[in-house]
Amino acid sequence: MKSFPLISLVLLLSIAASSRCFDFFGGDTFLRRTHFDDDFADWRKERLKPLVRGEASAFGLVWPFSNDDDEPLSREASEYDQQEADDSQSGLRVVGLERDRESLESDTERLPGNVDSSPEDDRQPPPARPYQPDTRPPLDTSSLFQHHFNTFFGPPETSFLDGGFPGFGFFDLQHSKPWWKGENVCVEREEQDEEAGGGDDNHEIAVDGGNFQSFGVFNLNFESCAERQNKHVCTSVKNNNGRKRTVKVTRQCCHGYARPRNGPPNAHCEKMDLHPIAETAERLGAKEFVATLKKSGLDRMLEKDVTLFAVPDSAYSRFTEQMWENNLVAFDPVMRSKRQADISGMTARDLVLAHTVNGSYHIEDVSNEQLLKTELEGTNIRVNIFPRGPSDKGSDHPYRYTANCAPLLKLNHVAEKGIVHVVDRVLLPVRSNVMQIIRARDDMTVLRTILEKTGLSKMLEEVGDDKHFTVFAPNDDAFLKLDKDIRRKLKAGSGCATNILKNHILDITFCSLAAVSGVKTTTYNMLNEKLEFEYASMAKTEAEDMSSKKDQRLKINGLATIRETDLMGSNGVVHVIDSVLSTDSGMPISNTLANRNLTIFKQLIDDAGLEDQFDSLSNKTFFIPSDKAFEQSEAGQYWIKQLKEHPESLRDNARLREFLEYHVAEPLIKTCDLQENMVKTSAGQELRVNLYNTNPVFSNVMNRATVNCARLMHFDDETCGSVVHEVDKVLDVPKSDILGALRTNPDYSMFLQLVEKANLTELLSTSNESLTVFVPKNDVFLEVQEWFDETMQNPDDLDNVIRSHIVPNVVCCAGIVQSDWPFIRTTETINQQRLKLNRNRRPQVQNAGITKCDIVATNGIIHEINDVISVQKKVRAEAQGFPSFSRPLTFWFK
Repeated sequence: MKSFPLISLVLLLSIAASSRCFDFFGGDTFLRRTHFDDDFADWRKERLKPLVRGEASAFGLVWPFSNDDDEPLSREASEYDQQEADDSQSGLRVVGLERDRESLESDTERLPGNVDSSPEDDRQPPPARPYQPDTRPPLDTSSLFQHHFNTFFGPPETSFLDGGFPGFGFFDLQHSKPWWKGENVCVEREEQDEEAGGGDDNHEIAVDGGNFQSFGVFNLNFESCAERQNKHVCTSVKNNNGRKRTVKVTRQCCHGYARPRNGPPNAHCEKMDLHPIAETAERLGAKEFVATLKKSGLDRMLEKDVTLFAVPDSAYSRFTEQMWENNLVAFDPVMRSKRQADISGMTARDLVLAHTVNGSYHIEDVSNEQLLKTELEGTNIRVNIFPRGPSDKGSDHPYRYTANCAPLLKLNHVAEKGIVHVVDRVLLPVRSNVMQIIRARDDMTVLRTILEKTGLSKMLEEVGDDKHFTVFAPNDDAFLKLDKDIRRKLKAGSGCATNILKNHILDITFCSLAAVSGVKTTTYNMLNEKLEFEYASMAKTEAEDMSSKKDQRLKINGLATIRETDLMGSNGVVHVIDSVLSTDSGMPISNTLANRNLTIFKQLIDDAGLEDQFDSLSNKTFFIPSDKAFEQSEAGQYWIKQLKEHPESLRDNARLREFLEYHVAEPLIKTCDLQENMVKTSAGQELRVNLYNTNPVFSNVMNRATVNCARLMHFDDETCGSVVHEVDKVLDVPKSDILGALRTNPDYSMFLQLVEKANLTELLSTSNESLTVFVPKNDVFLEVQEWFDETMQNPDDLDNVIRSHIVPNVVCCAGIVQSDWPFIRTTETINQQRLKLNRNRRPQVQNAGITKCDIVATNGIIHEINDVISVQKKVRAEAQGFPSFSRPLTFWFK
């Protein structure tokens, strides 16, 4: 008999290894694992990783810091039932546990006192469901022993009839029950039926075999659950014959009950000591605020369920002192224009009502940007949620909260009726939108003018639950720091004004609390450009410079300083800054040319009187030659000479205008979007874009681009609605086709004779062709005069020779690179001859060197060579595995 415990232990371990649920003597109670397995723990850690790493969060903010992967999580989640008794109809159910940014830990705290209250009838746990066979995987006994070994040899705590075993505390069924199935839990159920509408949620799956007929179908149903400190919410969606039914079941600790903050993961709801809401606020240090509330005759308002944003005595005293001083002296109109809200005519009663919201709102039940309607008519409190900094680990909450951008100091203090949150300053009623705040200020006349000229003022006047903006508003002194020409263009609302303003606007509410001292906080503006925020020390005033007293001010991108923060509007917030935030995409083309030292092209624009026209262009692609390119080309040297000797002749010069506009293509094309095609210019003609590969290994990747054989040297500089690519050659407008170029150059007369004799003039004059012609000069033919004469008399040889000098695609010199075995580069002629391409001191084609590159014509290019190309036996490059220029593929830049 003494061996019975050991035998029992072996028996019990065998049962535990083969089943996850137990039903002894037909009871309704089940033993459940109270800990997740390792896979789920890994998943949970991965889900929470964005909270501790420098990844973008749902709030549009990023902090570049990281925590140790092995840092323990705040608490473990409890396992929940996979099927409820009232949802047990047939069908496939997918159950998941969601922990999003709304799954926050409650901050319910107990206040001292001895208030007794008995649980209501609806606080009883829901009835247990009938026993059903279990098909889940075996119980992980290693996890079971790991977490309960301390009670293994403990004294008997339960009996068989209680669902446990003598001497084995880890079989305590009461403690293994999820907290939301325990006592003092209130249940709320919401149901909604609607037509599925043939959407993606309605899946019909045919099943063969088993208990289903071959023609049968069943619907795919979904269930997801989210657990918080005092709340468990499960939402199930069922599709049945085209109708969708959504059931939301919320289980939470009843009012007056809460789970202990630092208790075990499955701790049940326990009774709290509650007090009236006014007393609760006083206990939290808001005595003066409560006194004002009582003097205003608002005691009866607290008899219903409300959420009170109480102000602590220190902050409330500062506010009343400031108001007293303002009433004693003549108020400065300039200072009045800078006030966050106009409180003229506001009574103490109005002030209290502006801090009171009807209904109880736990902070974890409020979403980011949610507007809470206050008891003061026409006013709301906007709640925002921000991540904590890497060193901010002293709080039990993973997030920081603001009400109208004022930090919440204490959260979720439950009273007999309602909840109290403590805010760090008085919340002045907010009735003006963001644009109205800007209009009311005397130091923002320039910003107001530009917003109205560009039409952005209408956007900033939009009000609604989904309207939230942040404006980093430069004051008038900030605009005075800009170049006068840029300031003039901005005030006119032309060109780049919209982009410059959008660089100052976010489509989220960014309170000053979002930035954390000691780290950089990042968010993105309406141009999708990054803004970095960092606190920096600076003198409070000029008078205090001598005493070295410093103050922390928030800087943006290391340039602009926020002088006034958190001017709250009904649709967002305004911060006053002392400098305009520069952005390349907001600067006019003239500014970009000056920054890139493209001085000659800029000077030509200025002397032609086209600066305003070019600055107002949008959705364009500029191909701008460098100053060196001007100096090295014939066309460039001509315009340099005109700038020096006859600058007055360039004003309204039609030829110069055509030259400049030939460097402007439409639409906007960045390098990642370049393709081998013709692009139209503002001058009316077209530019030819070609892509090449210079990598001997990755022959299918194009990493070099040319436009009219001018290589892109620096690219993708953004300007006002356009993009700038710097090229190494001047783009001169071609005046003729290839045949015309041969006829106008006397050095090519002998090659032209061969072309005409071979009857190929029509090929070289066809406008829709893209050809490369290798042309030996006359002196090359004179050295082989006898061969030249014989070839002229032999039509077959003549045709073969000329066709061996013509390639049916454009091969610019920039596309010819060093080519050694085994990476030999070739190109194919129109008579299917393979010509080897290489580069040593100069580009080479087969046996000839190219002495003059890239003579551009309307239907291709001409390369001047120093030898007649030797006719080779026809060989297919594809058969040898050589790369070919005839098939442009993927393109990237190095």
